[in-house]
Amino acid sequence: MEWKQIIYNQLRERHRQEQDIYSEIVKHYNRLIENYSIILLRCTEQERDILSLRQENTDLQKNSVSVAGLPVNDKVKTLEHDYMKAKDEILTLLRERGDITKEVISLSRIVKERDDKLDSEEKKNQVLTKENTSLKQRLDSAEEKLNALQRVNETIHDEFQALHLAYMQLERRQQELDATNAFLRREMTEKLDKQCNALDEEVQQHQKRIEEDVKRKLDEAKNDVTNSNSTASITTPTSSTSMFRSSNLDGKIHRSPASDFMKVVVPTRAITKWDCGDNELHAIQFHPSGSLIATGGSDRKIHIWEMNTSNGQVQQSYVLTGNNSTVTAIDFDNEGNNLILGCSEDFACRVWGLADQRLRHTLTGHGAKVFCAKFITASLIASGSQDRTLKLWDLQNRQCVRTLFAGSKCHDLVAHDASGSLISGHFDKKIRFWDSKNDSTKCELQLQAAITSLAINREKHLLLACSRDDTLKLIELRENRVIQTFSHDDFKVTSDTIKAVLSPDCAYACAGGNDGSVFIWNTSTGKIEKIFNKEHSTIVNAVAWHPEGRFIVSCEKQRRAILWGE
Repeated sequence: MEWKQIIYNQLRERHRQEQDIYSEIVKHYNRLIENYSIILLRCTEQERDILSLRQENTDLQKNSVSVAGLPVNDKVKTLEHDYMKAKDEILTLLRERGDITKEVISLSRIVKERDDKLDSEEKKNQVLTKENTSLKQRLDSAEEKLNALQRVNETIHDEFQALHLAYMQLERRQQELDATNAFLRREMTEKLDKQCNALDEEVQQHQKRIEEDVKRKLDEAKNDVTNSNSTASITTPTSSTSMFRSSNLDGKIHRSPASDFMKVVVPTRAITKWDCGDNELHAIQFHPSGSLIATGGSDRKIHIWEMNTSNGQVQQSYVLTGNNSTVTAIDFDNEGNNLILGCSEDFACRVWGLADQRLRHTLTGHGAKVFCAKFITASLIASGSQDRTLKLWDLQNRQCVRTLFAGSKCHDLVAHDASGSLISGHFDKKIRFWDSKNDSTKCELQLQAAITSLAINREKHLLLACSRDDTLKLIELRENRVIQTFSHDDFKVTSDTIKAVLSPDCAYACAGGNDGSVFIWNTSTGKIEKIFNKEHSTIVNAVAWHPEGRFIVSCEKQRRAILWGE
């Protein structure tokens, strides 16, 4: 307020000074008018005197008797002298009157200019007064707003203090829970180690019994048949021994993978085309048996299709419902429990039974869209989300058992082993390798662009990564290094949903392009083996290879799915 008062006082002082100047001019003007009036009065009297003198002069001239050669009367001379003097005075007064008139006109002009200037100053003063009033109103309004904001700030500060206290309590509780969790994890690890040791001993004893039984049978065979027949009999149990020796650390005995005896063929043509659902299509996957195909998209449903492997015909079997938004990924259980897993943009994952088409589990806990979900075992699931976390879910207890904070949204993940070791691909161009015993990464592999998908082979030693720099990269997992890069001039990765896949024998890599083409590369040479084009009309979001290596299925964004074969 002080600066406004200062401006107001300055304006008043300037107004007073200018008004004083005008007062002096007016006083001077008034004095000039008075002098003019007096001089005018004197001129009138002088004129009257001159007239009377002229009259007297005339009378004197009539009454006087002039004598030739005599001098003029002294009185006449005196009168003429006075007359000339009065005349000069009159002329002088007239000149002074003219000068005074000029000065009056000049002063009038100055007064008018001063009046105009005073009017403009008064107008400016009025404008400044209005501005001052407006500024006062704005200042009052700003003060009211400031007071309101101060009150809100005090309220927010109080709420912040309350939230901070609540956060401190939660943090202490979280620390207690982390300590309890670590203790329980150690106990669980010790129990699992004991169980694994017991199972290992059991497997070793079982293997020893089998070897003893095989040896006994071989000895019996040697005694009963000839040398040639005994040689043939030795070959058969030896192969069975090699088959039984393929035991894993989980205590189960498995046969050698079918891919060892599988011949993967590169498809040559489109066998079947069909439309899936009502809207966009984002995910497609083969059942491990190869007889079923699952598709999912923005219609919020998972469609199950039955495929005739003899002629490649596809027909719809049933539809799984329960999602509240777009289905982003699909996975099947590989341990024979006939379960199917789907993740959605509604922040959740869901598990259905294939036998009864019943929704078994709904897994919620992510804070954003879930982009990927995979079975690790029949009872353990891993999921990755846009909220930059990965979660592990225990289906038996129906709860999240681990949360991994990646720092970047996860586009895809694969299981490295059955213990819970994961490999995840992220938007920040990194592939992260997660330790199963703690919540940190073992190492990271930096690529040149965001990763859109990951695919791992059955032996878990090769990883295929698709990235937004329009390339696929084959990574050797023992040393975590890129051993092959696949690209093509027409292959463009323009979406974070593009999924690539390896063939069952890892001889080929397959992915869909932005123009609707399907590309197949030879993993040994790194060159293009086959390109299918002019069949899809829009971007191909996902591809899947048949477990027996005979077919490829691809889906485009606009509902169309195509089965490729010989």
